[in-house]
Amino acid sequence: MAPPIQRKALEAVHEADFHEAVHHYMIDEKLLELNKDGLRLMRRQISPGLLVVVTNAQIGNLAKTMFDVLDINFVMKARSSKLDLAGLSVDDILKKVWDSIENAYEFYRGFGKLHGFGVRKGDSGKDCDGNVVRYRFFCNKEGLRERKHYDRVDRTRVHKPETRTNCKAMLSVYFDKNDKHWKVRKLVTEHNHDLTPVGMVHLIANHRRLTKVAKTQIAGMQAHGIATSKIVGYMAGTVGGYSMLGFLKKDVYNYADKMRRIKVADGDANSALVYLEGKAESDPMAIAKYNVTSDNRLANLIWANGSSRVDYQFFGDVLAFDSTYRKNKYKRPVVIFSGSNNHKHTTIFGFGLLLDESLASYRWMLENLMEIMCRKKPSVVVTDGDKAMIKVVSEVLPESTHRLCAWHVEKNVTSNVKDDELRGLFRRWLYADMATDVFESEWEQVAEDYGLGQKQWWCQMYEKKEMWASSYLRDKFCAGYRTTSRCEGINAYVNKFSKSTHTIFELVQCLEMVAREYRNKEMLLQFQSINSVPVMTTCLRSLERHAASVYTREVFGDIKKEIEGVGALILISRRRIMNSMIYTLEEYEEPDVHIMSSFGRSTGKLSCQCNFWKKHGYPCKHMFFVMKAEHLKEIPDNIVLRRWRTDAKSAEQYTENWGDYSERGVILRHGALHSASQWLFFLGAQRLSIFQKTMRGIESLCKELEMDCRAFGSSMHRTEENVREANPVVRDPVIAKTKGAPKIPKKKALGKRRRCTGCKGLGHTKRNCPDRGAGRQNPDQAEECGGINATCVISNDD
Repeated sequence: MAPPIQRKALEAVHEADFHEAVHHYMIDEKLLELNKDGLRLMRRQISPGLLVVVTNAQIGNLAKTMFDVLDINFVMKARSSKLDLAGLSVDDILKKVWDSIENAYEFYRGFGKLHGFGVRKGDSGKDCDGNVVRYRFFCNKEGLRERKHYDRVDRTRVHKPETRTNCKAMLSVYFDKNDKHWKVRKLVTEHNHDLTPVGMVHLIANHRRLTKVAKTQIAGMQAHGIATSKIVGYMAGTVGGYSMLGFLKKDVYNYADKMRRIKVADGDANSALVYLEGKAESDPMAIAKYNVTSDNRLANLIWANGSSRVDYQFFGDVLAFDSTYRKNKYKRPVVIFSGSNNHKHTTIFGFGLLLDESLASYRWMLENLMEIMCRKKPSVVVTDGDKAMIKVVSEVLPESTHRLCAWHVEKNVTSNVKDDELRGLFRRWLYADMATDVFESEWEQVAEDYGLGQKQWWCQMYEKKEMWASSYLRDKFCAGYRTTSRCEGINAYVNKFSKSTHTIFELVQCLEMVAREYRNKEMLLQFQSINSVPVMTTCLRSLERHAASVYTREVFGDIKKEIEGVGALILISRRRIMNSMIYTLEEYEEPDVHIMSSFGRSTGKLSCQCNFWKKHGYPCKHMFFVMKAEHLKEIPDNIVLRRWRTDAKSAEQYTENWGDYSERGVILRHGALHSASQWLFFLGAQRLSIFQKTMRGIESLCKELEMDCRAFGSSMHRTEENVREANPVVRDPVIAKTKGAPKIPKKKALGKRRRCTGCKGLGHTKRNCPDRGAGRQNPDQAEECGGINATCVISNDD
């Protein structure tokens, strides 16, 4: 029977139902959440695989509800045993028999949990045949710490608190060969210490246990980038508190670390390559390439999935990439290749992991990127101005326009120029729309006025003028790219998923999640473009309506501004040359600026002197003025750039495809089953009889599904043996040294002589080391997988 205080709180609940639920199914009464008004319906989301037990009783018009969260396996075991440990006496325990030593241990562990002490396995005895015939289980406080641990002279840490009290409580069992059962040999129930309170028993080590349900939920949430601390907080919230979990946050961290080690059991680099190979099997267009160093360590790695390769074919006319650190424990630079899609948002083309930021590494990365992308070369490449990047782009992509990030250029100017007026001139050259001859004349004038003609930095900026000056880039289509801020935005977004302690295997998975997030954003924008129609507000309704039907919503917003700008244009002259009409226009309040636009009536070709279309890819206000004058109802097709159209990609290319046997597919199907079973949980929890029927059905279905999984050879868990099937080939890389001086604590830096990082000698650095160059490995000489000058390819075609 329940205690009096429990009875008083549950006076509204039917006594028979409560008694049967508590004692027949061994439900711990302490797990029931009560308030002063009786029982309260706790509205919460139930974790996958957990069952809600509900007992209802109607008193008048008031329904009282009792909730508890139980593990299915626990309930099944309780139903089979039907034991009430609380009612067992010493004589009853001495008469107990078990089929196996594991069952005997589980019995004593449950007995210890009920009475507030932990259990650990002790010594055992064997017969002449080597079979275990005797086993002893002790209280976890049995024995004392050895004296040698107190007398250590080399101890640096403080002593751990004492936990053992030499308690003599125990259960000794032996194997009866006649009955083929394990029986009790000796039982000691007295303890020499205070027993743990019932509310804290779950903190004892051997009473904490991660169930299969909890492990599945942890693995699924971690696979989607959720932090371990947040996972534990969520699980605690679903079951009513941390004391209801049955394990600690430390146990979850230990389990996650164990699974991380299992995944990289054959080596981090090799596990990442095996993972990419598995992705290539489920995604026929996915591909990865890598090479190794002379000691068979991973050097450079580049990979892209099928969707990214398709996106590059549509939007790869502008390519931006930047390297970032602190994304893996090896401190290797991570490169993210990106561009702008038809919604003017960022799209990811691929990822790369570099050996270092040398010319050889960048050259290998860019050459293999072109091979992966079917040799389609971009028209514009945007980088941050790294010298190695500049040289490699000029070698690998000589026909592409290399544009430097305007933000980095302006930062460089700020650090080298102290005069505010000169800084303003640089910002004008960087952003203002001007002709090249105007820029050249102003540059020469400034060099003469400030005496900068012989300055090295000034000369270097002039040599790179075609990569940053707006006058040389005014007719280049950059798809809205002026800086690498989008690359920085991706890096900031990656920080939400990755950590500096991540392995390469975890890094690859995190970057895969980042790409999927960006692709989901693109799908939402596409849905908004095809599922809604903007309101027409300009006087050129036909042209505006056609633009809304052709372009995406983001591009249409910019086009609408150009249509509205037609009202500020003034016609100066119109003349006809052959079949072409030439329009001379000027803007309101700018009478000195004349713009010429032409329209071929026979060809339907529109062109404008302002170069707006060449730079942005959609018509300017001067073109719309000509369309209005020519009474055109639609925008000519020859000036509608396909990359800005709503139908730039087919609807099928926005759908994610998952392999039937991929790890991600298992997670998705697990989530679908969980969602579909919520109604089952609700119905099965309404009454005790329905609950019993539901449990029997679940137990039967589980046995049937287990037989099916064994018949098909399906692996229900990723074990260490599964991961180690492949032979390790590529060794893990060494930790790279990043740019800049190493961070040294001030206390250690005081009075410390400089040490060469090459020969480890004192009194000099690697710059003036006498052994400079000796033993240094050239990245150009890195051996490739499969032989010299060869690159190992991971794809479905292998």
